[in-house]
Amino acid sequence: MARNEEVSLAAAVRVEATGCRTKASLGAGSFVAKGIVVTVAHVVAGADRVHVVLADGSRAIATVVAMDRDKDLALLAVSADITPLPRGPMAPGDEGVFVVYRDDAGVVLPFEAISFVDIDAPTIDHDGSTLRRGYRIEAVVAKGDSGSVLVTNGVATAVVFARSTATDGTAWAVDLSEADPLLAKATDAAVDVGDCT
Repeated sequence: MARNEEVSLAAAVRVEATGCRTKASLGAGSFVAKGIVVTVAHVVAGADRVHVVLADGSRAIATVVAMDRDKDLALLAVSADITPLPRGPMAPGDEGVFVVYRDDAGVVLPFEAISFVDIDAPTIDHDGSTLRRGYRIEAVVAKGDSGSVLVTNGVATAVVFARSTATDGTAWAVDLSEADPLLAKATDAAVDVGDCT
């Protein structure tokens, strides 16, 4: 578990997006490629400015360079020399950690993958639903934790996007492989972030 904690904290960021509300929309994310952070689309949708807070407490401007509003994933380009997490799969029963932010500090929390499922979830625009491959996890997830990356055996596996409204201590995470098409086409150019959610 110590290795998971170390790599998770080093690669994690707090995401702050402004432009939609009087207060910034807050979430999390992690570096999963050189200069690229994965997070959730619903935190950055409609934003006119996005910043990240790095593990050392410094702030950096982030540019939304890819977004999938249906699968609730976004990629941010960040000019920072941070070692990205390797990406890979996990199986039901695997345990690991994810980083959330409490009082502006990164906190490592545990999770267990309960099942690997096709999740029929509403789009962030609430204009229907879409299937995404992902996990039902046992974890304590609070408001502002969306975008946290699940890490098992030092490998990034999934992105938390919602907590269960039916069962306490249960949350949902989209498999990181769902971001592969975004990673394949992302450049350093900003994309249209669309309307606020």
